[in-house]
Amino acid sequence: MSYSERLHIPWWWMVIGLLFVASIAVAVFAYLDVWLAVTVTLLALAAVVLGLLAYGTTRVTVDDAALTAGRYRLERQYIGNVTAYEGEEARVALGPGADNREFLFTRPFIDGVVRVDLNDPADPHSGWLISTRRPAELAAALSGDAR
Repeated sequence: MSYSERLHIPWWWMVIGLLFVASIAVAVFAYLDVWLAVTVTLLALAAVVLGLLAYGTTRVTVDDAALTAGRYRLERQYIGNVTAYEGEEARVALGPGADNREFLFTRPFIDGVVRVDLNDPADPHSGWLISTRRPAELAAALSGDAR
């Protein structure tokens, strides 16, 4: 494996999730019996924690065979030009400079992005935009410079 990164969520997202569950608890304890309110609160807590963990444990990996972003996979034979963007360039790539045909695997809490152009005329996407905290390393791994 030439590149591996976990796109974990910021710690404060868990705090916001717990505050959301607390607000649900206040509402349900005001209107429901205690046993039912506890049940609803625990179910809400489980849903929020599991949802945030699922969203925050996705991986981006590159090996000899493919690029894998979460559950999506792009074989190396279809990878064309690779461009790394950081800061303002990344904002433009995701906003005004974006192509509406691109496949997006982005996270709002990550500033860097890598554009992977596709060499597959049958694919409806012109390329992939992938969030990463280390755009230069991911681009090097995809270009073959890291091997």
